[in-house]
Formats: sequence, structure tokens, C-alpha cells
Amino acid sequence: MTHSGELIGLDIGGSTTRGMLFRDGRAVRHARGPSTNVQNVSTDAAAAALRDVFGELGAGPCVPVVAGAGGVDTPADAVRLEHLIRSVSGASPEVPVTAVHDTRLILAAGGHTTGVAVIAGTGSVAWGIDSTGRERRSGGWGYLLGDEGSGYWLGREAVRTVLRADQRDPDAAPTAFARAILEQSQVSSAVELIAAFHDRPDRSFWAGLSRTVVKFAAHGDAVAQELVQRAASELRSLTTAVAQQLTGPLPVVLGGGLAPTIVGETLRGLLAESGLTDVTALDQEPVLGAPVLARAIWG
Repeated sequence: MTHSGELIGLDIGGSTTRGMLFRDGRAVRHARGPSTNVQNVSTDAAAAALRDVFGELGAGPCVPVVAGAGGVDTPADAVRLEHLIRSVSGASPEVPVTAVHDTRLILAAGGHTTGVAVIAGTGSVAWGIDSTGRERRSGGWGYLLGDEGSGYWLGREAVRTVLRADQRDPDAAPTAFARAILEQSQVSSAVELIAAFHDRPDRSFWAGLSRTVVKFAAHGDAVAQELVQRAASELRSLTTAVAQQLTGPLPVVLGGGLAPTIVGETLRGLLAESGLTDVTALDQEPVLGAPVLARAIWG
């Protein structure tokens, strides 16, 4: 892509898809829809949601597309998503369509072409690239294998914490934190959390509990603060695992819904202890990094 012309940027997360139409490097139209990540939803559901996003953007089939998505771990993953995008947009083979891991959007949106990007959203992952072109990644294995420190992880750990407290003293009245978790989980007792969690596999629903954890931690609740500390510690491990394998100055850009919260704040302190002091929480939508990323990929 050149500095002029049109471009569609897509940020495909575990919960939502954000689309942006750029013209001459400037964002001119925005669209938002449910997740179109084929690891989370069916191909038909992903295609339908993408079709709505493209419809809102109002761009023709000749507009190049750069998409950042969780779960693009192999060339085959990228090709699969690129084919889906082409089938929806109607782009011909000569129109550039590229899918990459969504961490690359985070780094580009932070204004860097080298460094480490950390996503703490529904899932979690760290990815980095240095001035030699060496790339390294840590985490991003999905909620069944990892996603430590993510919104889903934090929500699940909150459920476990409430269950353990009830197990230790089933006759005790639930704390304010426990009551908030029960209410948001749409149950009336701790024991009901077990069936509710197993019967409702929607990751986004349980990741939503992280907002309650963050709220209570910010107001001084000791249990919530411990959960936040654990989440930040897990995210630091992901970040340093990448940074230790790269060379040169390594700015760190934090993205995802937890980045601007007390979780991100705690993580910044932990990273400073590890020698990573150039850390910023992304204050704009990652999809705004699409033009920078497109130029890096296509020239």
C-alpha cells in the first residue's frame, strides 16, 4: 500500500470485530460487529458478521484489506482468514488481502515498528519483533490451554475464588465481592456457579466478570486486588519471555480491554522491575495501526 488510496483495516478479537476504512491514511468510516474469528464462531456466522462490517464501511471490492486477528498462528490460519475475507468482500486475486496476528496491529497502533505488543483482552498473548527482524511470541494458546492474565482467565479465577470461599465456610454470608460475582453470573448461590460455568461456554460472558474484579480491586477489595496481582504477574511472564529473546530497545505496547485498567497499571510496575520501562497502554483503537502495518507489509 502507498500513502494514498483506500485501505480497510480489521481488528478481529475474541468478542468483537472492528473495521475501519482509511482514505489517504486517514480514518473516514468505522464499523463494529460481533467476533468473526473462526476459532470462536462458525464460518457461516463469521461470514455473516464480516458482511455486515463491510456493508457499514461501504467500500468496494478493489480496496486492500489488512486484518489482525487472534488465532492467526500459522500460514494456514492466515490463508484461511484471507480466503474468508475475499469471499465476503469480493476482492479479486490481485487486490492485497493480508491476515496477521492481532498483536501486530497493537504495536503499529502504538507507533512502533519494533518492540513487544501485549494483548490482555478476552485472551492474552505477547509478540515482539526487533531491528534484525527476529520475531518471538509467548502465549496465545486459547482459553483451554492458556490465556493467562486475560479477561476470561480473570473471570474464571474469580469464580474459583468464590467457590473456594464457600467450600471453606458454607454457612458464612458471601462478601460484597462474592455477591457481585454471583449477580453478574446470574445465580443466587456459590454452588450454582459450577453448573452455570459448565453450561455456558461463552467465553465473552465469563470474561465480562473481569470488569467486576477490576472495579472491586480499584476500590481496595483485598481479594480482587490479589486476583489483579496474579493476572499482572502472568502477563509479565508472557512479556519477558518475548523480550529476553530479542535485542535492542524494546518499547512495550499494552492493548486489550484490561490494558487501561488497574491490571495494566500493575503490569507496568512489574515490567519496570524487570527492566522494561518504556511501556504504554494503547489509548486508541488497534485498528488505527492498519495503515502503518500495511506499509510495513506491502511497502
